[in-house]
Amino acid sequence: MIAAIILAAGQSSRMGQHKLLLPLLGKALLVHVVDNTLAAGVEHVVVVAGYHADDVRALLANHPVRLVENPDYAQGQSTSLRAGITALAPETDAAIILLGDQPLVTPALLRNLIETWQRTSKPIVAPVYQGQRGNPVLFARSLFAELLAVTGDQGGRAVLQRHGKEMASVFVEDTDAAQDLDTWQEYQTLKQRLEPPQHA
Repeated sequence: MIAAIILAAGQSSRMGQHKLLLPLLGKALLVHVVDNTLAAGVEHVVVVAGYHADDVRALLANHPVRLVENPDYAQGQSTSLRAGITALAPETDAAIILLGDQPLVTPALLRNLIETWQRTSKPIVAPVYQGQRGNPVLFARSLFAELLAVTGDQGGRAVLQRHGKEMASVFVEDTDAAQDLDTWQEYQTLKQRLEPPQHA
């Protein structure tokens, strides 16, 4: 079984407000990520909440996801990664780690990661945007123990670096998918590009 872990617990400190609840094209940023993941056919979706967890729970009340609360979210991304891995079903063969602030990651990209993993059996499958490795990243079950050992404010980067030679790459021409939204300016720029003004 393929699962997904959506990391949605951060404090959005650079945005100045809870960014995952901000609207884009009629729905919250986080809802875009959840909907795209479900549309890709991922069988089990875990959303890790922390900061404003009640708002996230309300936002996703009608979505078929498992919401896990991480009380230690202020200690960094690794705590959310651990909470997500721990919440996976025992029959999970691989998990895609997604960021809650990447609303333009498409179902097609996620399916490509899954199909590449099924074809190559590599323990890691990652997208490459214009020569740069990015998110989301698929990790096979064989690396879950290493992911659980990560500490501090990082996700799977150290595990990626350790196993770089065992990674399969998916080359992505659409660099929009790589866009994460950390600042108000980044959000406004994306919003203006995707939501042109309506002229009477």
